[in-house]
Amino acid sequence: MTVIDLSEKHDDLASRYERYWASDEAQAELLALWGNPECNDCGVFERDETTRIELDANKSWWAEICIAGAPNGWHAMSTSWWSANGGGGSAPSVWDLHAYTSREDAFAAAMNELIAKFEGIRDWTGWAPQNQALLAQRMIDTLKAHRSQARQLTLF
Repeated sequence: MTVIDLSEKHDDLASRYERYWASDEAQAELLALWGNPECNDCGVFERDETTRIELDANKSWWAEICIAGAPNGWHAMSTSWWSANGGGGSAPSVWDLHAYTSREDAFAAAMNELIAKFEGIRDWTGWAPQNQALLAQRMIDTLKAHRSQARQLTLF
C-alpha cells in the first residue's frame, strides 16, 4: 500500500497561519496540492464513491467507505460506522492527513480502519449490551470477507 503522509504539510500550514483550519489561504494551498479537485467550501470532495457494508439483515450495524479521486491522481478516503450504541464518521477532504496513490490502496486503508474500530467495540471493557462483542466480531468477519472478495476481484 502506497500512502502519502501529508502531516508535514499540515504542520507547515499550522506554523504559518494562526487558525489554519479556518484559513482560506491554507485551504487554497491544500486544494492546489490535491490538483484543485471539486470541493465544497470546507474542502470536502464533491464527488466520491461510497461502499456500504451491513451486518446481515441487522440495520443497526453497518460500515461505509467513501473514496474520492483527485485530479493529481491521489485518492482520499473516509469511513463511517454504526453499532447498537453509537457511531461516527467523516467525509473525504483535502484536509486529510494521508493520500493514497490508488483507489485500491485507499479502500484497503479504510477497511483496516473500520476493522480496528469494530475491534475496539468488541474489546470494550466498560458497560455494554451482552451481545455487543458477538455482533462486533460478526461485523469484523463481514468486513474481512468483503475485503477478501474485493482482492479476489482485482485478480481478474
